[in-house]
Amino acid sequence: MISYTNTGFYLKALSDDLVGDLHRQLAERGYAEIRPSHGMVFQYMQEEGSRITDLAARVKITKQSMSTLVYQLEEWGYLERRPDPTDKRAVLFAFTDKGREVRKLGRALNYEFEQKWAGKLGAEDFSRFRTYLQRLWE
Repeated sequence: MISYTNTGFYLKALSDDLVGDLHRQLAERGYAEIRPSHGMVFQYMQEEGSRITDLAARVKITKQSMSTLVYQLEEWGYLERRPDPTDKRAVLFAFTDKGREVRKLGRALNYEFEQKWAGKLGAEDFSRFRTYLQRLWE
């Protein structure tokens, strides 16, 4: 029998390490309420704001699930409602200054964490690794 570990196992383990480190560091900096599920909002929110239905579609979760995340972040001061300039009946949610601050911090912390991977692989191999991941994603 061939010994084989599916590639998804490695991808999930690496993602879990990255996300775990991010949320540990966010908690240490006073953002313990931010959970991994909130990352879907921070990652996919458009700069000008997004509708809940658009976020849910991009993330591939239900509108109800996305609503829960967005409303929590609004209540905690990370998001604010804005009128949608393209549809007077619709509402956009956009980052507040606090939300932009956490998004920027999260990206910086993830970058620092990824530098550990670059140290293990070497800069050239890590660059190739990221290129391959991007090609597979596209």
